[in-house]
Amino acid sequence: MKWLAAVAMLFSVSVHAACWTVEGVKGSSYSEREGYSRIDDGFNGKFTIVIDGERAAVLYDGLDAGGMIYRPFSDNVVLGLTTEPGKHAMETWVIQKDGTVLMTKTISGFGGLDSSKAMIGKVTGNCLK
Repeated sequence: MKWLAAVAMLFSVSVHAACWTVEGVKGSSYSEREGYSRIDDGFNGKFTIVIDGERAAVLYDGLDAGGMIYRPFSDNVVLGLTTEPGKHAMETWVIQKDGTVLMTKTISGFGGLDSSKAMIGKVTGNCLK
């Protein structure tokens, strides 16, 4: 519940606010570590995705991974970006009307962690209720 309090403090609830809990995120990954061969990949934890006006956040098991700056692209799309000299990471999150969540992530400049991921998950709750 501490993470929910942190999200509530970070974002004031407005008419345009939305907050989803997402679980079962799984799909495919291609990483340098695996010779860029396709592997099954996924996350066991829970994501919290928040959109409030011009601000957005994505938390994993209540924690901010740090470094990623998130912005809403629309009322159901979040883009994340981090960059520093020679290192880049980009995420997209799309929450479909049927509750399916589409996620992509590309990481470059981090050696064995360089990768591209395409995954799907399911909305399991609305954290603003």
